[in-house]
Amino acid sequence: MLRVSLAALALATPLLSAAAPAQPTAGCPKPQPGRFAVMGTGSRGQGVATTPTAQLLEERWLPDGSLRGTVAERQGRRERSGSYSGSLRLSPNCVVQLERRLPWGVERSEVVIDGRGRPLYSINRSPGAVISSRWLPMAKGSCNVDQLNGLVLSHQTGLSWQGNAWVPNAVVQREQWRSGSVEGIALMSTNGMGETARYSGSLKLDPGSCWGALQERDSLGVSYSYRALVVNGHKQAGARGYFYVQRDPNDLTVGWLVRD
Repeated sequence: MLRVSLAALALATPLLSAAAPAQPTAGCPKPQPGRFAVMGTGSRGQGVATTPTAQLLEERWLPDGSLRGTVAERQGRRERSGSYSGSLRLSPNCVVQLERRLPWGVERSEVVIDGRGRPLYSINRSPGAVISSRWLPMAKGSCNVDQLNGLVLSHQTGLSWQGNAWVPNAVVQREQWRSGSVEGIALMSTNGMGETARYSGSLKLDPGSCWGALQERDSLGVSYSYRALVVNGHKQAGARGYFYVQRDPNDLTVGWLVRD
């Protein structure tokens, strides 16, 4: 019986070793300090209490492992915003763990970085949250509306509140910018019903910032309000485009509008 037990133990040992936690990956790149624009979409809550969520963040990673930023968030038909601070650390498998101390509580996320240590995508790890995010690097300094001059194209999906329920919407846009004013055409579908409309509007940036208020009105007489974050590039090249999150309570849309 003793020999059988020892043999069984010998067979079991490799299986136990195989199930051990993965060891840290050698050669992980160090997280790169910098300034980033982040766009996240998903939901909070569970079951019938699930609430669609969209957020924009401007975040700075500092060399000492701390971070600070500004967030604008839609949660269902409500919105909230504020400044925050936090910390980051490199964990096994080249994943960066973030802790953000937001005005409404602490949130934790995990970020995958590329071979140069730059963040590309992240997922929210806070209980009840199902939110994934896309990251883009931003150049230093404030923005100005002339950085958007030229052609901008976009594709976005979101939700509209109809009949006490959220229904899907999708929009593609082609727009021309000049000195903070925009004119364009939007191809839209809401809950399976399509329409096309021309629109115009203007962007007013906050002083010394890349955040601003975008107001638009279309040819059907509908007005739209957005919180926008210009993703600035090098001064000679202008902005890469802008993120926005819609502020109208009955429409929850977040988008990345790319400058051609």
